[in-house]
Amino acid sequence: MIEIFNKLFGALSSINAILRILSAAFLVVIMSACSGLAEKQQLDHDIAASNEDLQTKKVKVIDDVDLTEYQKALTYLDQGKLPEANKLLTGIVEKHPDLAAPLYNLGLISEENNDQDSAELYYSRAIDVNSEYYLALNKLGVIARSKGQFIEASEYYSKGLKAAPDNPGLHYNLAVLNEIYLHDYTKAIEHYERYLALIDDSVSNGADKNVSSWVKDLKRRSR
Repeated sequence: MIEIFNKLFGALSSINAILRILSAAFLVVIMSACSGLAEKQQLDHDIAASNEDLQTKKVKVIDDVDLTEYQKALTYLDQGKLPEANKLLTGIVEKHPDLAAPLYNLGLISEENNDQDSAELYYSRAIDVNSEYYLALNKLGVIARSKGQFIEASEYYSKGLKAAPDNPGLHYNLAVLNEIYLHDYTKAIEHYERYLALIDDSVSNGADKNVSSWVKDLKRRSR
């Protein structure tokens, strides 16, 4: 089951009011990957950002009606009602093409429908609107990696970290990319350790124990 909570936006008069309606996205995708003889599960995920990470100055203002529609679309997404969510989000994008969040969510719907090409298009449009929309950058990195475009994936993850340097998911994905695909163990260790320093145990579900063992193994192999 995929749970999605991403940035909300609204026509509110104060920064504190905006922060109360913002949330970050949480998405977990599990893949299998091998390193040497050891088999690992690779998690491509977006870790929920704290309110402090949210850049309210980037938030666009829309009217209360569209905000309500957007919130309803997110509810539909959470309930797995993809056609209903898609219809509402498409309408919002038509009225507000300069908003990244609806485009991002349309990308998530496309992925759920196994339409990677459309997903990639929506994520690309999201970063065209906001070049620092790190959730979309992370997803583009995942897609690039799945296509074997490892350098491009690294660039997407790195751009995402420039916008959100304390996002655990980006550090994790970049660590896995460097370990398994680019074979840069020094960078892999760096990002795994940063991930461990940032991850919340309630979110990791024990994954941090696996990562800790991977770091020890990498350090041993790097001697």
